[in-house]
Amino acid sequence: MKNSFLALLSGLILVTILAMSWCGRKPPPDVVASPTPSPTPVALVTPSPTPTLTPTPSPEKIEPSVTPAPAQTPSAELKKAGAKSGPAIILITTFDASGKLLRTGTAFFAANDGRLITDWHLVQDAAYAVAKSPDGKIRNVTGVVASSPALDLAVLKAETKVGVPFVRFGKNTESNTQAAIVGSSLGRHEQPVAAVQVTGHEVLAGGDSLLTSAPVSADADGSPVLDENGEVIGIVAQTSETNQPSRAIVRPADALVSLFQQTHPDSPARWAAAPNESPSPSTSPKGKVVYNPSPVYPDRARSFNPPLSGSGRFRIVFDASGAAKTVEVVHSTGQPMLDRAAIEAFQKWKSIPGQEWTLMIPITFQPQ
Repeated sequence: MKNSFLALLSGLILVTILAMSWCGRKPPPDVVASPTPSPTPVALVTPSPTPTLTPTPSPEKIEPSVTPAPAQTPSAELKKAGAKSGPAIILITTFDASGKLLRTGTAFFAANDGRLITDWHLVQDAAYAVAKSPDGKIRNVTGVVASSPALDLAVLKAETKVGVPFVRFGKNTESNTQAAIVGSSLGRHEQPVAAVQVTGHEVLAGGDSLLTSAPVSADADGSPVLDENGEVIGIVAQTSETNQPSRAIVRPADALVSLFQQTHPDSPARWAAAPNESPSPSTSPKGKVVYNPSPVYPDRARSFNPPLSGSGRFRIVFDASGAAKTVEVVHSTGQPMLDRAAIEAFQKWKSIPGQEWTLMIPITFQPQ
């Protein structure tokens, strides 16, 4: 009995030791799980900078290709021809019967007596116009002398006492001729000389036109096309074929010569849209201005942002002695400062003594 008790006690002790030994081999769950997730956040953090490497530079690389390079650089001869002809290339500004500004474009003097050539569409519905030269002189344009609406050409006459610089017509242009389109230096163009090459001829709107190596800008309306001798071989005009939008083309010199030869220094000039004003009883034949200083753009007007500009129309009444008796604002420039500058200049004008008469003067102020 004693022996049985001892054997049972020994068995219980052995079972207890084995159980404790088995529990000691089993690893705690927290120790095994903790090393595994720790690399995961590291792997997630590393790729995050990669998306910010390339998005910003890509649009900047495309930008330079949007601005096209000029088709041709003017040669030294063309630049010289443009500079030589510059004084004869003018800015023409047209107004309707109420004095409202219609259009501004380029024109050029083709004779010393003040006859000038430009595009018909710039003057077709005008009632008044002024021509401004690069030297700052402003001349009244008395009207249209001859026109060809089909070819978009017009010959006009500007008043002049001492004559004007002018450009001569060249001969018919052969293919591969180097030429320059020369706009007024008073216009919107930063560079008034653009080089092109004449590549051939085509018939458009019932008339001949010159093909050029590069498209002609519509901003060059009325600009002469000159060869290396500074002679006119064409003019930038507009054409509109059936069901096609209008576009800029070059009419050749022979079309200009044909129209110009229909005129002479004493050809009557008139505006189709000019109002029929009843003459004053005191006005006999129209007088002649002998002194006409141009209105000066006020320096103070440049200090505004943007600088002041405007177009208006003024009436000068000359008395029998030839002095400017009164100056009236028919249509204001919209800027009192510019109106005063015009009035101050017109008050100094003088005409040939005789009888009292009236003169209407349109004017445009633009900062230069």
